[in-house]
Amino acid sequence: MKRADAVRKNTLSFAMLGLLASALPSLPSFAADTARNSPAPVAGIEASWLTPPARPDMAFAPDKLPTRAAVLAALDYVSAAQIADMSRHPIQLSTGSNLAEISSNWVAATFYVGAARLARVSGNKDTLRFLTATAEHYNYALRGARADRLLLNADELAIGDLYQELYARRGQQGVIMPLRQRLDFMLPHLNRAQETGALIWWWCDALFMAPPVLARHSALTGDPQYLRAMDREWRRTAARLWVEQDRLFLRDERFKDKDHLGTGGKSIYWARGNGWVMGGLARTLEAMPADFEGRDFYTGIFKKMASRVAELQQADGLWRSDLNDPKNFPEAETSGSAFFVYALAWGINHGLLDRRTYQPAVTRGWAALNRHVLPNGLVGAAQKTGDRPVPTSADDVGPYATGAYLLAGLEVIGLHGPAQALPEPALARDDEATILATTPQPIAPKTVIGEAEKARRDQEMRATRALSYDPARTQQ
Repeated sequence: MKRADAVRKNTLSFAMLGLLASALPSLPSFAADTARNSPAPVAGIEASWLTPPARPDMAFAPDKLPTRAAVLAALDYVSAAQIADMSRHPIQLSTGSNLAEISSNWVAATFYVGAARLARVSGNKDTLRFLTATAEHYNYALRGARADRLLLNADELAIGDLYQELYARRGQQGVIMPLRQRLDFMLPHLNRAQETGALIWWWCDALFMAPPVLARHSALTGDPQYLRAMDREWRRTAARLWVEQDRLFLRDERFKDKDHLGTGGKSIYWARGNGWVMGGLARTLEAMPADFEGRDFYTGIFKKMASRVAELQQADGLWRSDLNDPKNFPEAETSGSAFFVYALAWGINHGLLDRRTYQPAVTRGWAALNRHVLPNGLVGAAQKTGDRPVPTSADDVGPYATGAYLLAGLEVIGLHGPAQALPEPALARDDEATILATTPQPIAPKTVIGEAEKARRDQEMRATRALSYDPARTQQ
């Protein structure tokens, strides 16, 4: 009895740590350190997720296009390292401010975007198993139910890309239903006839989180209303934040006033903010029909930003946190830089940018990013969450930086092939064997003990499948 009591106490202790980490933001390091040293992983976390593969050679020549195999090995390693790190943290009940653990917020969702695309080409099934388990954990739902304003928050929509990816690969209706409900709620607000002083996407980061999800939903469903609504709000945001003469976006309208200027009165152009925009443009254009009226508006801004961003690349191959004043924040920064490498390579791969002009910037940037992959496999020198340039340390990390790194590497691999037409074609559906191999199954209840009970449970599950009405079957 003493041993059983001790086990129960330890189990409760680890559960309480998760609650404390959520309830007491002042103690994140204590909760994280305790969880990291915990002998018992979070329930549902598979053992194989906790150990990344051996570190491959991460040294890339800045003046040469690396081989596909070398880049893919780096991507698999960094992705697995991020999954391992996220899996070691307790999963919080409230996910709004999570910075490292499995979550439904934008911090984690940006990693899911890159990891989901890696899972298309990687032989590592654990990546898709992890993503599927995450989607299952959150019931394919989104944050923000407390207020109408939060239901429109672009940050909460970012994880929708994961659900869309799983739907595109598997065609399972349930994985897209909660997202469709949220998008339908948004439509009348995005389509509002009367212009308002307040914007829905009032900060430039939002252009990575929400527009690609709306555009992709139109592509997946064949219903153009989501893309059209996206177009209306995107243009409203651009009208406020795009600065034509500088070919960059302000983070939000506060950065127009004198209290939000940089040294010498210069406008502040945040690297990651502009990286969000370029990455969002790439993903939106992947789903936008080639004959969509106004498509040139998006490709035009993308090309203008690319030309400016290429000019601002620094000697080490990265970009500084304040693009307009690199000396003010001279330290390396990877989260914005990774998005720029991704966007420039994507532009080449899709025929929007000249290869001879932009590929040197891509290879320099890719080599530089890999110099900042830490010994634990996480992408270092990643500016912390925020809304403007701040100093960054070499060991600062964030899942969003890893997601951008994965997107960048996948487009570097794409440079070995010809230009790809836009929009991108629909994904091929996974076969049943692949779905089964990449979908973690619920474990049997604790009451299923002994061979007789296991046999009874098996019969129950067979009966459930045989006797349930199935809309997918033509005859019942």
